[in-house]
Amino acid sequence: MPPGLGEPLCYTADEAAAAAGVTVQRARRYWRALGYPRAPDGELEFTVSDVELLRLITGYVTAGALDEPESLRLTRILSRAIGYLAQLQMEIVASHRDRSRAVGRDAVEQLVLRMPEAQWVLGQMWRRQVSTAIGRLDETAESEMPVAGVGFADIVGFTELSRSYSDIDLKRLIARFEYRATEIVADCGGNVVKMLGDEVLFTTDTAVDLADIATRLAARFATDSLIPGVRIGLAHGSVLPYLGDVFGPTVNLASRLTALAEPHTVLAAPEVAGELAGHPGFDLLPLGERDIRGVGTLEPIRVERARD
Repeated sequence: MPPGLGEPLCYTADEAAAAAGVTVQRARRYWRALGYPRAPDGELEFTVSDVELLRLITGYVTAGALDEPESLRLTRILSRAIGYLAQLQMEIVASHRDRSRAVGRDAVEQLVLRMPEAQWVLGQMWRRQVSTAIGRLDETAESEMPVAGVGFADIVGFTELSRSYSDIDLKRLIARFEYRATEIVADCGGNVVKMLGDEVLFTTDTAVDLADIATRLAARFATDSLIPGVRIGLAHGSVLPYLGDVFGPTVNLASRLTALAEPHTVLAAPEVAGELAGHPGFDLLPLGERDIRGVGTLEPIRVERARD
C-alpha cells in the first residue's frame, strides 16, 4: 500500500510547494509540523491532497485568521493527536489480523475500504466537541484566567507494575484505566484534559463536582481486579487554558498533592476544603501542615465520601 493510500504520488517537494503557492522552505516547516518524513530532493513524495492541505493551512495565515507561529503550533498538535489515533487503529488492526486472515479477509484492506466512513465519523465527533468547546468559551469569554477545579489521579505503583507485567497485560491495564476514569469523569460532569498512561488530569466547574469525581475514582479502583488503586490530588483556582491543556499554579498544586496521597485516598488543597465545608456528602480530615516542594507550606485535607 503506497504512502498516499491509493492516491498517486505525483509531486516533488519543490513542485508541491509551488503548486500550493508557498516557498519550499515554508512548506518544509509545515511538513515537519505535520510529521512528514523529509522528502528527498527530486523524488515524487506528495499527492494532490497533500498540496491542497498545505494550501489550506497556509491560507489561514494569509487570510489573517492565524499568525504563522500559531498555525505551526496548531498543526503540530493536531498532527500528534491524529498520529496517536492512527497508531491506536494500527494496534487494533494488528490484534485482529490473524483472525481476519482466518476468514479470508485482510484487516488493512478492510480499514482502507472503510476510510471514507471513518473520516465521516471523525468529522462528526469533531463537530460535537467543537460545539461543547464553544459553550465553554462563551462561559469564560470575559476572564483571561478562568477558575476551575483541577484533579490529578495516578495508578498506585505503576513503575513496579510496568516491570512485572507483560506488554499485553500492561496495555490491558492502561486501556481499562482510561476507560473507567473517562467514564466516571464524564458521568459526573467533568472534563478529561488528558490521559498520560497511568495518570488522568481532569477539570470541573465546582469543587463539589471535583470531590464527587475524585471519591468515585478512589472507590472504583480500590476494588478493581486489575488496577491496584489510585491516589488523587485536588486544587481549585485560576488556570490557564492553552491548546486543549491547562497550566498554572493550581494544576501544579494538584499534581504535588497527588504525590503526597496514600493509595485509595484523595488529598485536597485548603481552597477545595473551604468550598466543601458543611457539605453533607463529604467528610474532611485535616492532616497538618506540610512543606510542599514548589508550593510552600499548607495543610492538605483528606476528602472522603460521607458515611451513611
